[in-house]
Amino acid sequence: MNMLSQRGRHTKRHFYILAVLTPFLLVSALFVVIGIAPFGAHNLLVSDLSTQYLQFFSELKHQLANFSFSSYSFLMSIGDSLVPIYAYYLLSPLNLIILFFGNAQLPIAIDLIIWVKLILCSISMSVFLAKKYENYDLMAIYGGLAYGLCGFVSMYFYDLMWLDALIWLPIMIYGLEKLFYKGKPTLYVISLIAIIITNFYMGYIICIFNVLYIAYLLKKNQPYALPFFQNLKANWAKISWFIWYSLLSAMSAAVILVPTAIAMLATGKKDVLAANFLFKGTFGLSFPVNFGVGGNDFAGRLVHNPSFFTGSLFMIGIIVYFLSKLVSKRDKQAAGILIGGIFVGMWLLPLNTIWHMMQQPAGFPFRMVFLFSFAIIMVTYEGYLQGMFAEEKFLIRSAIGLAIAIFIGYIFANIERQKLMEFRFDIPQLSVRNIVFAFVVGLIIVTTIAMIGVGKQRRASKIFLGLILACELCLNFMIATDGAPFGNQKDFERTYAESNKQISTVESRYQSNDGFYRFLIIDEPFRNLFKVPYSGYNDSFLFRNHGISSYSSTLNAHTHHVLGDLGFSSRNIRRIDMLGGTVITNYFFGLKYYDVVGNHGNRLFVRNHASGLGFMANDRIQHLKLRRERVFDNLNHFVQATAGNHDQYVVKPTIVSSAKFVHRDYFEYKIQFWSNTKGPHYLYIPRIRLVGVSFYVNGQKLSKLYSGLGTEMIPLGYMQKGQISTVTIHSVKELHHLSADFGGINMAKLKQVEDYQDQHKFKLHDPSRLNQHGAHFKGKVDVGSRAKTLVMTIPFDKGWQVKVDGHQQVVKRVAGGLVGIQLTPGKHQIDFNYHIKGLLAGLLITLMGLIGLGGTMVWRRFRAKL
Repeated sequence: MNMLSQRGRHTKRHFYILAVLTPFLLVSALFVVIGIAPFGAHNLLVSDLSTQYLQFFSELKHQLANFSFSSYSFLMSIGDSLVPIYAYYLLSPLNLIILFFGNAQLPIAIDLIIWVKLILCSISMSVFLAKKYENYDLMAIYGGLAYGLCGFVSMYFYDLMWLDALIWLPIMIYGLEKLFYKGKPTLYVISLIAIIITNFYMGYIICIFNVLYIAYLLKKNQPYALPFFQNLKANWAKISWFIWYSLLSAMSAAVILVPTAIAMLATGKKDVLAANFLFKGTFGLSFPVNFGVGGNDFAGRLVHNPSFFTGSLFMIGIIVYFLSKLVSKRDKQAAGILIGGIFVGMWLLPLNTIWHMMQQPAGFPFRMVFLFSFAIIMVTYEGYLQGMFAEEKFLIRSAIGLAIAIFIGYIFANIERQKLMEFRFDIPQLSVRNIVFAFVVGLIIVTTIAMIGVGKQRRASKIFLGLILACELCLNFMIATDGAPFGNQKDFERTYAESNKQISTVESRYQSNDGFYRFLIIDEPFRNLFKVPYSGYNDSFLFRNHGISSYSSTLNAHTHHVLGDLGFSSRNIRRIDMLGGTVITNYFFGLKYYDVVGNHGNRLFVRNHASGLGFMANDRIQHLKLRRERVFDNLNHFVQATAGNHDQYVVKPTIVSSAKFVHRDYFEYKIQFWSNTKGPHYLYIPRIRLVGVSFYVNGQKLSKLYSGLGTEMIPLGYMQKGQISTVTIHSVKELHHLSADFGGINMAKLKQVEDYQDQHKFKLHDPSRLNQHGAHFKGKVDVGSRAKTLVMTIPFDKGWQVKVDGHQQVVKRVAGGLVGIQLTPGKHQIDFNYHIKGLLAGLLITLMGLIGLGGTMVWRRFRAKL
């Protein structure tokens, strides 16, 4: 007995060593082969890592290093709450790794965070399988590898905040089983709270999965003679405890959930579209391609079928499980509920929408597919322990069936496929490489041979099976990242240091201490670091300057609405670009500095007039309505409402002629117009992505900046009244919705408005503190008799509390979505304080949840003693 016990401890020790060492070596080798820093010269600044995480981590690092937390930031577009940014992107404890790196080395920190998370995913799954089935087998380590490098991970590791959920999921499920079988809730509660806090979005997705898993456990333990509803009744106590502890866990995380929910309701994602609930499928018959290695690559990361791939071992194994005579009918039914439920939940659009928090993902679809990988690994491991690998006939049939299914998928993929147009992601397509199918077949064959050997208890076959699995997981990861425009880390460090030096020099020299002004910075060397168009949406966090642009899933809807309707470029509800401004928006939104950073210095343009953070407007501004795609009307009405008159500040020119020419390689559009006012003129082009489009004004080519992914307002230059000008557009694709929407600004009249505004604008006190303490600031304003509504150029948010001369004042929504305060003539001192909406309510609910957990524990112990 002692010898067996000693041997058991010895086996466990070896298992845990291998469970850690194997993914450590495999993931490290993968990073070495791809050349990812610190294992190579490249960094992972691609996709969202380059446009969001790098910048958000910079802000997190700054706040942690300075032991400060501001709930509001003016580094995010024209200002926004940081609460949803933290809750969605930044609450992983592994993010603390960034403290050991400077901003120039943040890409290395990001690489290491991903590296650690992939290893921890594997370890978590391996340990879960071993402890759940009390069998410390090499196959459990293989299950961990397949989970840690599954198709979801290969395609979505760029969104690294989701990976924490994968680490915690096996731990939580182990805790859920302990709750179900033994009535012990501690591990389930702790891990579920951890999942919700680290990323509420994944927490929501996993909570739905938990319901499926309870159904799986109920079916698995249902006696054959007991009908379904009687089984529910017999297990009602277990179901009730599951519901109770799940509710208390969510309540315990409410201090994060409630403020985040309120903040997210202020984004464009609050809208629920009926089209997302139509009764139809989300993917077609090409989906089996993803059962094999290499079904997706980087080019198709935003639109693709579910990335099911979890290693041929487990793809074959799950089929064998349902064919095997060694697996009970009840176990197969339970597994069918779990795996089938996940599959149907992905395929049926209404269920898919519900599972994605009532929205369809804007890129990176099927975000719950890792649950499929988790389920088939767990079920296959269970079948393996029951001896199903010894059923050679079923192994061969399963392998053949899998190969045929994948082949059919390739056939339909080739029939249905459409070329993936650059920056067009609305095409239901699957980009496949047919040559990969040869590797798929080869890997299925050798995997099947090795599985047969394992079934015959050949130790060498088991080791060989692990090597095959490791190779195909790495191959799948490399194909998934093939074409990814990885950056050069040394180039990044050098360019960032130089850019930061030049931008900070300009800021310190020109940013006055008695006003607030925004910068429009075109950092050409920094943009050129990236191999794909780079808009610098969140670079204000990196260089700590106030701007306009922003890109995040938490962008305030008022910001998007006001700036978009006044001409600033936007691709979707998550983005607003710095381009698209006019002399009107530049003045009222305080865009005083236009800094072009080049390889050999700066070209700085300073505007003489800029309003700053706030300006006084006529009370008509409180009733101003902005209309979509009526930008010139909106600009005109904006100035009219501010000045309290009906003058025409935006004058449309007269179109003289319009023509279209078709050339061999491009389409040409030529529009001639007559200016009806003296001032800068603009062309507005909505709903067209202007990649591959060039603009010429009177023969002079405009900057390539206006050939971006969503630019809509094109500056044509300063025109004299009566001047005839010609705009020529060259495009590689036909522009179906091109409109001749021109506008000219009457500068003489606008100057009159600016002169009045300069005498009555809001003067911010100590603007240098705004970056650090954006939630609390104050200033003064001199109010005249014509304009008595103070308009702050920040998005309307009920979290703002304002005191005027020490007295509380109501905050109003004005100008379509900005903050407004009604004032009386005279000089006023105004204090702004931002309070996180829902924080107190969330804290109270969290306390109730914790008290509920503590009270339940005491009550259950008391009951146990009776």
